[in-house]
Amino acid sequence: MKFEVKMSFQTGGTYISNTSFYGIISNTEHRYKEASDTKKADFSKFITSSTCPDCNGERLSLGYRNVFINNLSLPQFCKLSVSQALDFLNNLKLNDSEKAIAERLLKEIKERLSFLINVGLKYLTLERSAETLSGGEAQRIRLASQIGSGLTGVMYILDEPSIGLHQRDNNRLLDSLFHLRELGNTVIVVEHDEDTMRAADFIVDIGPGAGVHGGEVVATGTVQDIMQCENSITGKFLSGKEQIIPPKRLKPKKKNF
Repeated sequence: MKFEVKMSFQTGGTYISNTSFYGIISNTEHRYKEASDTKKADFSKFITSSTCPDCNGERLSLGYRNVFINNLSLPQFCKLSVSQALDFLNNLKLNDSEKAIAERLLKEIKERLSFLINVGLKYLTLERSAETLSGGEAQRIRLASQIGSGLTGVMYILDEPSIGLHQRDNNRLLDSLFHLRELGNTVIVVEHDEDTMRAADFIVDIGPGAGVHGGEVVATGTVQDIMQCENSITGKFLSGKEQIIPPKRLKPKKKNF
């Protein structure tokens, strides 16, 4: 909505000035799109979401909602988890003409789903809103998309990508990072995970402590170099000289109640 505002000033004469004002809603929407992530949080209190009464939140017209493949519509397919969606496509029964049409498309979709599984996101549903993702999940989704793009000569900087990741999926994540490296990219990871440190080609240990107690480069090199550095607290834990859990637990004393 656009308004025309006329303002007159009397300073020995009358001057008429036409000024455009686009309205509060348009102005707020524009400022929200141009704002940083921090400022967007301030604008988000003016934004509410509601389900579309026509499509019930499926975001497709009636015609597209009634297209079925093996009795499954696209909105129903999007409600599946990543692993379930890949199983559905792998077990899809198509005739020769359908295979010829869908071959390249299915190959691309299967690869994208496989990338998400390899970075430990097999439990996510395809309809999941981006606002509901944790920082680690969002970072691993971007990582999966970068793997699929096949770019080379790029430097990737990842901040603790293993956050929220189950330990059994850690190796898959590391394999994905190795794949990026083998494509000819540089991968820098800020991480406290032991498996990631042991798999790294080169480690920069910054410390000696956290917060105000850190900020210095304590040791650099391979995991063996870090373990041999006497000033590295990280090296002491990697070598087993220090442990988070004591080797022997105190037995509880019996109490008579």
